[in-house]
Amino acid sequence: MDKSETETIPESFLSRKRKILSDLSIPDAEYTDLSPKGSVDEGIRDLIHDINTLSGLVTTSSCAGRISVFLEGRKSVQPHSRGSSGEPKRQFAPSGGKGAGKWLFVSHEPLKEDVAGFGCNREETKLVKEPKSLCDLFGMVPGDGKPPGMNKRGQAPRLVRFHFEPMILHIMAATLHHAHPVLSAASASGFRESGLQSLRCLEADDGPSPIVAVRSAGLSMESVIGYCEENEDDDGLSITEPVIRSLVTEEYLQMLIAISNERFSINAERKERFRSSMLELCSSHTCGAKAKGKTKSSDREDPEKRRERKRAEGLMRKKLLEDQAKLHVPQDDPQACEEM
Repeated sequence: MDKSETETIPESFLSRKRKILSDLSIPDAEYTDLSPKGSVDEGIRDLIHDINTLSGLVTTSSCAGRISVFLEGRKSVQPHSRGSSGEPKRQFAPSGGKGAGKWLFVSHEPLKEDVAGFGCNREETKLVKEPKSLCDLFGMVPGDGKPPGMNKRGQAPRLVRFHFEPMILHIMAATLHHAHPVLSAASASGFRESGLQSLRCLEADDGPSPIVAVRSAGLSMESVIGYCEENEDDDGLSITEPVIRSLVTEEYLQMLIAISNERFSINAERKERFRSSMLELCSSHTCGAKAKGKTKSSDREDPEKRRERKRAEGLMRKKLLEDQAKLHVPQDDPQACEEM
């Protein structure tokens, strides 16, 4: 890293980057994070490495793109929790997974057409038996396709949602100057909803570190595919074990997988375009900054050399004037006319 370039990067950012890179260097067997998988996706490791080798940039979170099936959490009323109007506040009761819900299935790779060998990560799905259908793979049992009504307490059922989500990447930049090529590359590569996550980071006491969110909503897809059947008494206590039932056919689930696999391919193309564009733009920004700095330094003359140059120029002008005075003869001198 060039010394002049290092001086433009706040020490607070360098400290944050060192901490993040230290965490990423932990072996896979020991590394864990807050994602359902608990580690960095294989499909985005190379991109993260390329970004983290650039000065002024470091990744903070990422997802290569994924298919997921998620069971919503149950909203519950806390008896001693009321709002300003006196109405009880509705809160999510924790039940595992993200927030109050539960992950039934997650895959960061396209799924194969043959159900028995989907190629998914068994550690992600946490399945005990080999799935025989998509319904089974997603942790559901077939239903009759009829949506359930409210329960005895007037609550709607907990829904099962199928999601396809494209790549999302959060990149911390040392300054807005460093964030600019990332935003330009993201927009040009199809991640049109990208932008600064928050401007409050520019007011941080320990130095500004804007975070760029690289994302695209255009490839996202969501569909309700099931619900949680719960048999409860009047007090909300479960009488039997809850059953997760499908609301759609096996053919419908196959259609969702086919669409998701196609979008995985588009997502991979956009990710590669973003990588190439970002590396090119970051390189041109760095070279441009260095060239600009060199131009300024070459135009700036050392004070001692400037004094010597001015002194030499003054002596030369003085000598020229003296030579001209010796050769100068007034035009009204008659002797001069004869000599001419």
